[in-house]
Amino acid sequence: MTQPISQFEKPSATQYDGTRKIFLVPNYVLPPGIPEEGVAHLERYWSEVRDAIANLERSLGKVSRIYHEMIYVKDDDAVAMLESLNPHGSVFIQAMRSGSATLEAAEDREVVEEHIDWQRILSIGLMSQKISTMAIEGFNNTLQQRFDRIGERIGETLQDGETAALFIREDHRVQFPSDIQVFYVAPPGLDALKRWMDAQIQAEQPVKQSEPQTTES
Repeated sequence: MTQPISQFEKPSATQYDGTRKIFLVPNYVLPPGIPEEGVAHLERYWSEVRDAIANLERSLGKVSRIYHEMIYVKDDDAVAMLESLNPHGSVFIQAMRSGSATLEAAEDREVVEEHIDWQRILSIGLMSQKISTMAIEGFNNTLQQRFDRIGERIGETLQDGETAALFIREDHRVQFPSDIQVFYVAPPGLDALKRWMDAQIQAEQPVKQSEPQTTES
């Protein structure tokens, strides 16, 4: 069961005693070189995530395990990966880890690397429809395998009464064990960030449409 934190009263500690709990955080990472306005929105978002989790921890208990998409090693070995994958969120996540939380290996390396390879193949542009179809299927299959494994890892490692945080793309398809209570962390900065990103996409479309078309002789 997933509940946005804005849609329920402040939970009592006793209400969820002995249950497994996850704070589900949409993971947003923007590419280098974005406008300062975008950086400001991203920094605001992660600052509000930090505050929201701190509030939840006061009611539901400290986060003891951290799961982050694309990370397939744990604790010290995962720090460099975390900084590379999520430069804006990593400072806050590492602060959680320096307290009481363990940074878990959420995924399998082989599947992650295969997924990245399919993504790279698709990014170069393919002429063959057959190969394009194969690459899309490979990409989608490995993406689902990743989601399946994340759910399995959480089920295997999160113990009764523990609280965890999961940082993952918003359109994920992870199926959590039925006994886990999931709290969706959606501070106001999330909506502001998404609106800014949508505006950037809309602004780029007229530019692409106005580019001159070339024909081969």
